[in-house]
Amino acid sequence: MTSNEKALQLFEDNKYKEALVLLEQAVREERTVQSLNNLAWMYVYEEEDVHRAKPLLEEVVALHPQSYFPYNMLGEIALQEKDWEGAREILNKSIAIQPSPEAIHNLAVADYHTGRFRQAAEGFHSIAKDSDCISWYEVIAHIQNEETAVAKLILDRWNSESNHYLGALEAADAYAEIGCLQEAREMFEKEWEDYFVSPYVISRYAYVLFHLQELETCRQVIDQAIAGKLIEIEEERQGLCDEHWSETDKAERIEELEVELSGLQQLFSKLLAGFRPAFEFELHHEGGCYLFGCKQHGHPEYAG
Repeated sequence: MTSNEKALQLFEDNKYKEALVLLEQAVREERTVQSLNNLAWMYVYEEEDVHRAKPLLEEVVALHPQSYFPYNMLGEIALQEKDWEGAREILNKSIAIQPSPEAIHNLAVADYHTGRFRQAAEGFHSIAKDSDCISWYEVIAHIQNEETAVAKLILDRWNSESNHYLGALEAADAYAEIGCLQEAREMFEKEWEDYFVSPYVISRYAYVLFHLQELETCRQVIDQAIAGKLIEIEEERQGLCDEHWSETDKAERIEELEVELSGLQQLFSKLLAGFRPAFEFELHHEGGCYLFGCKQHGHPEYAG
């Protein structure tokens, strides 16, 4: 067994510290594409320490490896650092070596953040599955590119029977953003009783109901949310503290809940005054297994 094989076997056996020691030793012995890349992977995904990983990966790409693994990780780090143009450059190099769903996804994220909404939509579309999160990202990119008709076509096919189904609330939110209020209402209703809904979602649903002139229902939704928030605050006040939840933690959480309560209490009067809750969402980047020699994912050791 090579030291890399031993390290990955230890890692698979949940002996993480021993695996890390071996991988660090491998780098000290010889700074190769494989040793540097695999140690960097451990730093990125297990240690969550991109500051130690980044110089290792920069050293790897200086060796011009014939693998997309280090480029994908560097691209991901660039996204975390909000270096959108840097991420685009690195991820395009990765895709030139070998297209991977992770690189395509992350390039679309970078394209979105640099205002290339059409390219972002195309990237998401190429890897999206039926009614999944990436399909929703595609919808948002179309909306930002003022292609509301295209966005609506995707939403109109939103499929609750899909194995990858994201959910109705996200589709409802997107419908609301393009002004399709009746469709938004129907989507909000589908899951309203099934999941915890945030004050943000409540405000978006209330906005839809208000502008459909369903004022009584709008007030009921807000009043129910206020009642629920009061219960949540009281439960938090009655909750016990321990070594994992201090009095400070508790006080901060109660303060957060009270801010949310205040927002809900003011919501209807703000809607009367013309308030439109701003659309909020967050694009997430994708990672993966980029370990040379990982048997679980069928990756051979680096032979470039």
